[in-house]
Amino acid sequence: MSTREKIIQSAKELFSKKGYNHTTVEDIVKHAGLSKGAFYFYFKSKDQLMEELINSMAERTKEIMRRWLNKGLSAEEMIRGHIRDFLIECYQDRHIAYVFFFELLCNREEFKRLHKRHMEDIVALLTKMVEKGYKEDEFRCGSVRTLVNLIVGYMRLLYMERLLLNNAGLEEILQEAQEGLDVIFRGLKCGL
Repeated sequence: MSTREKIIQSAKELFSKKGYNHTTVEDIVKHAGLSKGAFYFYFKSKDQLMEELINSMAERTKEIMRRWLNKGLSAEEMIRGHIRDFLIECYQDRHIAYVFFFELLCNREEFKRLHKRHMEDIVALLTKMVEKGYKEDEFRCGSVRTLVNLIVGYMRLLYMERLLLNNAGLEEILQEAQEGLDVIFRGLKCGL
């Protein structure tokens, strides 16, 4: 493991155990067995390190969505597949996500802007999937915007309430996601 990876891994572990606000750069380097100089060689601050962790998670999410968009599947298959992969990815980084959503997003303007920027990109990619469904007459009821909002809202509920706050298991969350999507997609096929 490289020095940079050691810093990142130590930060993830400490942020999840102690929280972001109670973890210092000194804690991170001590845990990693490194010097402060090593930390500052790679990162200007603890905030920059956290921003990089969040950017990395968001970019992986967007990459998952792009892969599903390029598979040539139906809109429903793309949405179901991307949501499954997204939840698996989120489950793996749930401790960092918890810190971001419950410690930083509420209190720090720079992290609010970061979240807004990534959500705009994610919503744009999801909108492309949904538009395909309406264009190909897969979905008949509602509108693109309404469906995107339903899906984003449902995923937030599963992600924040079930995964981050209630510590539900991955299989349980995946099952709930599929059941919820079944209801949504049945409703969209009205008249078929």
